[in-house]
Amino acid sequence: MKIFWISTVFSLLFFSSYSQNHQLSGTVTSEKGEPLEGAYIAINENYIWTSGAGRYSTTLETGDYNIKVTTLGYQEQDTVISIARDRQVNFVLKASVDDLGEVLVKGRQHQQSTQQKLRVEREYLEQEFKGSLASSLEKLPGFNAMQIGAGASKPIIRGLGLNRVAVAENGIKQEGQQWGADHGLEIDALQVEDLEIIKGVGAIAYGSDALGGVVQINNNRVPVQEGLSGSIYGVGQSVNNSLGTSARLTFKDEHWFAKGKFTGISYGDYNLPTDQISYLNFNIPVFDHSLKNTAGKEVDWSSQLGFITKNFNSSLTVSRVYQKSGFFPGSHGVPDIARVQRDGDPRNIDLPFQRVAHFKVLSNSTFFLEEGRLELGLSYQDNHRQEWSLFHTHYAGQEPPEVDPNLELDFSLKTYSIKSTYHRAFGQQHKTQLGIDLQWKDNRIKGFNFLLPEYSSGNYGLFAIHEYQPSSSDLWSLGLRFDYGNFEMSGFYDPKLFEYLIENGQNQNTASNYAQRSRNLERDFSSFNLRLGYSHHFNEYWQGRANIGTAFRLPTAIELGANGIHHGSFRHERGEPGLEPEKGIMADLSISYAKETWNVTISPYAYYFTNYIFLKPTGIFSLLPHSGQLYQYTASEALLSGIELQLEKTFASHFRLNVAGEYLYNQQLTSSASRNFPLPFTPANNLFIEAGYSVLNDKVFISNSEVTVNTRLVMNQDRIAQGEDTTPGYQILGLGWHGEFQLGSFEAAVNLRVDNLLNTRFFNHTSFYRRLQIPEPGRNIQLNIKIPFGNTRL
Repeated sequence: MKIFWISTVFSLLFFSSYSQNHQLSGTVTSEKGEPLEGAYIAINENYIWTSGAGRYSTTLETGDYNIKVTTLGYQEQDTVISIARDRQVNFVLKASVDDLGEVLVKGRQHQQSTQQKLRVEREYLEQEFKGSLASSLEKLPGFNAMQIGAGASKPIIRGLGLNRVAVAENGIKQEGQQWGADHGLEIDALQVEDLEIIKGVGAIAYGSDALGGVVQINNNRVPVQEGLSGSIYGVGQSVNNSLGTSARLTFKDEHWFAKGKFTGISYGDYNLPTDQISYLNFNIPVFDHSLKNTAGKEVDWSSQLGFITKNFNSSLTVSRVYQKSGFFPGSHGVPDIARVQRDGDPRNIDLPFQRVAHFKVLSNSTFFLEEGRLELGLSYQDNHRQEWSLFHTHYAGQEPPEVDPNLELDFSLKTYSIKSTYHRAFGQQHKTQLGIDLQWKDNRIKGFNFLLPEYSSGNYGLFAIHEYQPSSSDLWSLGLRFDYGNFEMSGFYDPKLFEYLIENGQNQNTASNYAQRSRNLERDFSSFNLRLGYSHHFNEYWQGRANIGTAFRLPTAIELGANGIHHGSFRHERGEPGLEPEKGIMADLSISYAKETWNVTISPYAYYFTNYIFLKPTGIFSLLPHSGQLYQYTASEALLSGIELQLEKTFASHFRLNVAGEYLYNQQLTSSASRNFPLPFTPANNLFIEAGYSVLNDKVFISNSEVTVNTRLVMNQDRIAQGEDTTPGYQILGLGWHGEFQLGSFEAAVNLRVDNLLNTRFFNHTSFYRRLQIPEPGRNIQLNIKIPFGNTRL
């Protein structure tokens, strides 16, 4: 019997050595230990993806396996692993050349991608925070911010802004009143975990509004460490006496994680490097160099609950962003010196002001299937934006509303979205994405003024993106998308305006046309588009990318149906119900060089539009009282082109140099060459240069310490659209220092920065206040401190 059992055991061992399957598992993380969700792992001819916690697991027979690990924004790892037992292998990926950490450019680009993409991490945003998300990204090539005072801004990519740049959170497009140049993004800039700026073929997955590109925000990261962790971030600015704090708390165990975030910011009237502005032939004093009623506040919160397993992960996010900010009194109505007198409280938010509350519920789930993965995103958004101004009437006998008499404009936009994408790899050469993108919007209005009618719309898209890699040096990508949209707008008739015009001598036909502020409208739109991309590694150091394709954008409600005085833009704006979708052809090229201490990228691009939609002065004075010239939404052939430069050089490991530049050229193309004006809201050509030098890093308690000096050079903007003013060029200087402290278990990251060091008086051509001849804020000293706790480390 003893011999029998010994024989049996040896037989089982012998059998299992040939037939037993073994488990290979582990994690894929960044160099900072952050899990990389959706990383692609090729094991010979099989393919798997990491879960939300960066984990992977598969069963393999005994043998040797070639394993490649890749994900967007990181360098590929290629290795051979022998399997004779259960093994755990963890992969740590290095950031690629397009990542932005503490410096502008970091690492090398070895990963094949046809997209032009920049990846920005949370640490960079915290260090570069300038009061709003778009302003914090202005160091990037081809990226500008449309400023709205000192506390809000909107992104401009390649000279395209407003409804031509899509902003998405966890894959779902953010929806508000994007058409407005007088308010910013409803995004908590201090709680963005990381983001990507996407250009090229990949932007086709986001459909209309992504002509310039996509600002893709990822707030769905699984915490790295198990247990309780978090951080507290504080910021102070001198230019507007801003004080803010942002706190983050996370918890994670094996299968569950939870996050709680809070941000509160309060700021006062911001300082100007001037004591007088001139607008509409009025000389308006700026008392104590402080622009009255530009104070504001922001209160944001977010909570997230997530579940992670080997084959499935899911998260539910609920958030609310609340912003309230004042308008300079001269920006609404006729300038009045009495209205700009100081009220003794620089933090007082008086009439006129705006406020917005953006409530959002996001559900994101990923199913890891045997041969691919399926991503599903669901969202509900409630964007409620208001403009408040002291009730005023241009008609005799008009009484203020009984409820909220000073509520001038009220837009309540509700958006429901579904987006689902299936990812599948076919061998080592082919990868495919198939997606469906559905959205439905409903906008209600209130207020004593009329600008935009009530409407509802639906946008329904199908898309496919395929990548083909015939060799290790070449990659092709093809993106296809079909969109169908329907739009329903409600009519609005203004009898008081009719009576006013008749009393002022207009005939009944003219008065009736003006009084019909909007008409019932039903429109259907459809569009099929494709984009082709190619990437080639010439050698270890040189890489090229090229993209070409069609571009489209569905007309918006403001472009189709606006008809009223928009005090925020200082004019009477009128839509055109017959506008067709914006269509055109887009092409870009990128050449990158990365060797040792050099990283250089040059990216020329061109867009041709058959019907670029923009707001154009008609040369006709509006009959609406106190309205000035009538501006009409119209379409024209147009050309937009430019070139972007990005350079980083490191000297002797202690000194670095960053350069980001942009040249833009665009114009309308009409039958009359003398009428070929440039397009509106075009940023001036600009160059940003920053030098950094590592200091004090030999001290025991200081690390990652660096002193920086920077300058921004902006050319004259004398190529202007109708109705715009030329803007002189300028140069501003800045200084900074950042570092990390550690004393025992206490850690802190500190950033001290001085912007506009010489208190230079300058104008931003795309600023909201440019029309009022109001310069940008003066010298600003800013201090940021971040303190982690629990299991969090800097």
